[in-house]
Amino acid sequence: MRRFATITVLATATAAVLVSIGNAGLRTVETTAKPTLYFMYAMNCTLSIVDDSGKPVTSIAPGAYQVDIRTPVPFATLPLGDIAPDSMTACNGIPQFQLTGPGVNFFTTMSAGCVDDLVVPETFQPSATYVATDLNQPSVARASFTTLASGTPTAPVVTYGGGKGTGQVSTDIVGSLAIRSTLEATVSVAGKATLTSGGKAISKLAAGRYKFRVADQDAKAGLKILGPKSTAPIVLTGAAYKGTKTKTIALTPGRWTYYTSLATIRYFSVS
Repeated sequence: MRRFATITVLATATAAVLVSIGNAGLRTVETTAKPTLYFMYAMNCTLSIVDDSGKPVTSIAPGAYQVDIRTPVPFATLPLGDIAPDSMTACNGIPQFQLTGPGVNFFTTMSAGCVDDLVVPETFQPSATYVATDLNQPSVARASFTTLASGTPTAPVVTYGGGKGTGQVSTDIVGSLAIRSTLEATVSVAGKATLTSGGKAISKLAAGRYKFRVADQDAKAGLKILGPKSTAPIVLTGAAYKGTKTKTIALTPGRWTYYTSLATIRYFSVS
């Protein structure tokens, strides 16, 4: 859907449609793409709002927009049986997204957590406030924006491709905080992922920066990791990669997830 939407946007941004109106001859009708508001879920079931360029949204011009709700992965695909419900990891499997305000009252469970990207049209009225919440924890998963008294939305160059999520990845920067230790991540020939420190499987870590040394032996399965505030997976190795590489990640408190396939995910906690 994103591919076709991008093609449509590029075409409409550079051309006008000529419509025949009988004896009156030809009339030029301008066609433009609607800007998009991206409601980005994090793995800890919180929300943020960004625009087509990925910038935080606090106030917009009134008018017609696309609303794009995204989760880092389809939440219902994660096995959460051994996780305490009060952790709100992946919204306990099913988002309960609600967007309300003048003229807008939208709710979705993202097809019971099986969908990670949903786009719907909405029109926002002038001088109004709109609030997005997840009803699993509405006092925590809450984000809002206001509309101006006048103005019109600005058409983006390309939509449906913005609002890219972040994975809290921390690159090696001179003068940054020290690295606590190096963690050994392995992807076996069969695509099985393990994460160890000193030869022992990891279940708990102290918050801080860690270097992940990844030995990927499977050219068909990449290794990804998700933190509690991640709105997109951190890619440690791509699906076609085979070899060894390192990446530094700042591990923040909460539950972290790593996997080569959502069918075989593993967790560790950071405090």
